[in-house]
Amino acid sequence: MFELPRSRKLLNQVGLRLQLASIGTRLYAAFLACCGVYAALLIISRLGGVWTEWAVPVSLLAVPGVALVICGLWHRKPSRIDAARAIDQRHDAKDLFLTVALIEKTAGEYQALVANAAEERALKIQPVAVVPYQWTRRVARAVLVGGLVVAGVFILPQFDPFKRVEAAREVQNRRKDLEDTKKATETKIAKLQKDESEGPLSEETKKAIENLKTALNKMKPSEKSDNLKELVGQQKFLGDKWKKLSSEKLKELLSQNPDGQQFGSINKDKLEKWTKELQEGSTKSLQQELEEIKKDLEQLAKTDDPVKKAELEKQIKKRMKELSEFASNKVNSKPLTAALQRAMKQMEMSKMEGMDKEAIEAAEKSLDLTKLELKEIAQSAKDLKALEEALKVVQMAKQVNDSEKLDGEQSEGTQTMEEYAEFYAQLLAELGLSEGDGEGMGDQGMGEGGIAPEDDSVKTDFKTEQSRSAVTAGKVLLSVKTKGISDKGDASKEYKSLIQKVKQGYSEAILQEQVPPGYHEGIKSYFDNLDKSGKGSKAPDTGSEAEEK
Repeated sequence: MFELPRSRKLLNQVGLRLQLASIGTRLYAAFLACCGVYAALLIISRLGGVWTEWAVPVSLLAVPGVALVICGLWHRKPSRIDAARAIDQRHDAKDLFLTVALIEKTAGEYQALVANAAEERALKIQPVAVVPYQWTRRVARAVLVGGLVVAGVFILPQFDPFKRVEAAREVQNRRKDLEDTKKATETKIAKLQKDESEGPLSEETKKAIENLKTALNKMKPSEKSDNLKELVGQQKFLGDKWKKLSSEKLKELLSQNPDGQQFGSINKDKLEKWTKELQEGSTKSLQQELEEIKKDLEQLAKTDDPVKKAELEKQIKKRMKELSEFASNKVNSKPLTAALQRAMKQMEMSKMEGMDKEAIEAAEKSLDLTKLELKEIAQSAKDLKALEEALKVVQMAKQVNDSEKLDGEQSEGTQTMEEYAEFYAQLLAELGLSEGDGEGMGDQGMGEGGIAPEDDSVKTDFKTEQSRSAVTAGKVLLSVKTKGISDKGDASKEYKSLIQKVKQGYSEAILQEQVPPGYHEGIKSYFDNLDKSGKGSKAPDTGSEAEEK
């Protein structure tokens, strides 16, 4: 065996350069071919309106990717013989290095001479000279061709002779809308499930009522002023919560009668039932209606019969429309209306090709969200009732406190607001402050009516005739303004007239301003006593009255 370190090193270096040159050449050719194919398909897509889903900037990454795959499959690693022939050809070595490459397979006395000659020649040969890299022109061509393809993607206009692009864009937009609505539904469901509280009342309402119980149990008869201060604070806190909850969610619902106006296509009996249950904090009928719609949606997803499918779609659409009208017109809940409208929109998407099952599943999710929204509204109705009961208890406690009989130790055994109300009602009755049934003869409480003694034989000045209709309040028949001193008593009359107008409008103001129930009796008592306070101190007169005094 001959040791040929220089020759073998030269052959290895030349072989490596041959391999890299081969990879570059094949990659260059594959890249140009891929660019040509991509450009042809792009022109067909833009002019013919076909294959538009892939003719987007992202698809440009496929060109170098496919070129690399082709290069990898097409490439052949050069052998040592290929390297020897390249050296002999480049330096006119007359097959010297080819003989060296095959020296192990040959026999003869000349082997030593060949080996020595090759070693001497290898010192003078540079691998770079044997296989020079001429890549600048090829890279420039590749960049130019690639740039033209990229420019074509962004500049070449899209034509739509067969209206396929418009249809594909519509499907794409609907699919995107469906994904967006699904994400929004899942996010809202997760939030409502997280906020859902155990029991009929929300955690905030429970906490507020428990705080009121604690405050009532700490009351002492000897601390009338401190008791009143605490009760006023509790009343304000509960009233603010009542007002906020009422204005946000149930302002319209709780102010309507169950047998109110019929809306749209909703059955009147069904409307009354839904309204009454929701006002009472129950969603049984509404939940049942949603379950039936979900079952119809499941059947719609399974059936292939076009007739049955059309009937189910019509039935589902009718039921959803009824619920949507109820949510928007009767409940006036934007979240509930949005959930139902989203479900209806998703059901419409199910008619599009390739989106039927996915859209129906999304509609079922939206119905689940509707259930949670209904539970939220029902719980708010229960919270409102509990807060109203608590406000009434506070008002009764204030009446007991006025008599210095409010003792928290006596109410320690009570658990609910109903028990507190019953306890304070009993105390008020014992103190003679109750507004229960009276005897109807001028004693305390509401009279029974109809049992006062009457004598029809007694003659009176009563005349059986009809009086003229009263002039409408606020209507001015004649107004005369003059300069001078006013007549005696004009200011007093004007004052009494203003008081009368205020008393006529305070009940309407209570409704308009959403005053909590606990304040109603106090406001009524205040305005009823305005006349009495006016009689106690004369209203100031002007002009002649002042001079006479």
